[in-house]
Amino acid sequence: MGSLLLLAAFMAGALPAGERVIAVAPVGDVPPAAVSLLLPTLRDTFGAEVVIAPAVPLPSRAYDRRRRQHLSTALLDALAQARRPGWDRLLGVADVDLFVPELNFVFGEGDPIRGVAVFSLQRLRAEGEASGRELLARRAATEAIHELGHSYGLGHCGDAHCVMWFSNSLAETDRKGTRLCAAHAVELRRLRGRR
Repeated sequence: MGSLLLLAAFMAGALPAGERVIAVAPVGDVPPAAVSLLLPTLRDTFGAEVVIAPAVPLPSRAYDRRRRQHLSTALLDALAQARRPGWDRLLGVADVDLFVPELNFVFGEGDPIRGVAVFSLQRLRAEGEASGRELLARRAATEAIHELGHSYGLGHCGDAHCVMWFSNSLAETDRKGTRLCAAHAVELRRLRGRR
């Protein structure tokens, strides 16, 4: 079923029982292509239907003038309000610099209680780097999977090649890639109630 048809089926309450759906929404001004590129990887990783949800406005209260960054938790609040019944998870894709109070920046954040996650494209582009679209897409997929993993309750991993490794740099994001280690793959299946 196509993403738009699946979203329409959800809105009409006509989705098959037991269907797992992850909705992905632009937060603020994000190119639709940046969201669309994530869908196949998220489908493969989470074994769920993935749909593009309506855009969520960037909350003005999220912006910290002193830091010139946006508080990721405020974006999670907006996503929690936008989440619809039947969506297993809602992932927001932003293009602003994110932070949490105890860190200089974050690539994103996930909330397992409310079933929402957000990540930003902003720091996935290196200054002066000829990263190209393919590298940006791979980094975006990595951070999307990482934050969705947190939204399901996965913690950080000690394996530097697992997608759940805590990245503090683009080099770490590039090294870990989009795959879960064996232990986190089992844990994700358990948390999602699958064998």
